[in-house]
Amino acid sequence: MPRSGYREPIDFTRARYPVGLDIPLLRLADMRTDTIAARPNPISASPSNPIPVRRWPATLMALMLLTGGFWMAGLAMPATAYASTMAVDQCNNHGPGVGGATTALKCTVSVVNTISGSSTYSRTTVTRLCTLGPCSTANGTFITDSISLVTVVRQCNTSDNDTAHSINCYVNIVNNIGRGTPGAQPLTPPAVNQCVGSGTGGGGVVACKPASATGTTLSQCNGSGNGGGGAVHCTVDPQSLVSAAIPITISQCNGTGNVGGARLTCNASIITRITDIAAVSVPKATSAPTSMPTVAATPTPTATPAPSQNSQALAPVVAPHAGPNYGNWLMLVAALVLAGAIAALLFRRYAPDNFLARFTRKG
Repeated sequence: MPRSGYREPIDFTRARYPVGLDIPLLRLADMRTDTIAARPNPISASPSNPIPVRRWPATLMALMLLTGGFWMAGLAMPATAYASTMAVDQCNNHGPGVGGATTALKCTVSVVNTISGSSTYSRTTVTRLCTLGPCSTANGTFITDSISLVTVVRQCNTSDNDTAHSINCYVNIVNNIGRGTPGAQPLTPPAVNQCVGSGTGGGGVVACKPASATGTTLSQCNGSGNGGGGAVHCTVDPQSLVSAAIPITISQCNGTGNVGGARLTCNASIITRITDIAAVSVPKATSAPTSMPTVAATPTPTATPAPSQNSQALAPVVAPHAGPNYGNWLMLVAALVLAGAIAALLFRRYAPDNFLARFTRKG
């Protein structure tokens, strides 16, 4: 203690070194700095390592989940309801047979198409009477039920150009479309191409109004009935309307009956109805058109027996043509994503260092 009896305050600014230890003060000139290279970060990105190493498992897992999602969506997505369609071909290229020249041709097609939501149904009734000799397929009446829609009819084309007789061909199509069906509206008159270059032989009766339209829905009686002294009667039902939900194409009586005295009668009708359909029900069998005139009775050769009413084996309905299935496209995308993930994994595992840098160097 000091002699005054009071303690002196402690000076904390004074360095307290051991007695006898003399430490010189450092001068600024004596200090230096050294640069130490930083250790590389294994998870940092670079041109040769674009994705951090520790992120690869998560990236691959995301790609695998994306692949599975596309694959399941492709399996679950149904095909377009009204993409599967059928065509009817009959009484085309009919000519003289073994029994002799042609003496009659009478063919009809009646179709009832129904579509409601994702359901489709059709009933087709066809009749054929060709003499002498059968039509392109056997004579008779045939009924076919299908879950596909009938959208194309071709009949009585390039037929019976050898002798004068009656030729009668009719197409009646009724389309029942559910109100909520995509493409149901609007309803428009069909594009018609008919009676062009027909009935030019003279001396006959031509009841056929020439019409030529692009994007033809209905083509009939073109280049027909040119033998002279005969008759050409070709009409389209004025109530005919078409919808994009069921696109219809009809071709009949073209290049037919080109002999003197031939009598050609052809009619086409496309009736389209937009209705509230709860569910697709099996339609009743359609009957022959009431306006169809009868053909003079000509006995059918006994060598060609008429098949039963319900026979479908000889019905000229071709196999359905399926439309695009977008589920297949989704499955293709899934396969491409999976292939990309595998390629990225192989690249990460086996690609040499600085592989990508070789393609990014300038100059």
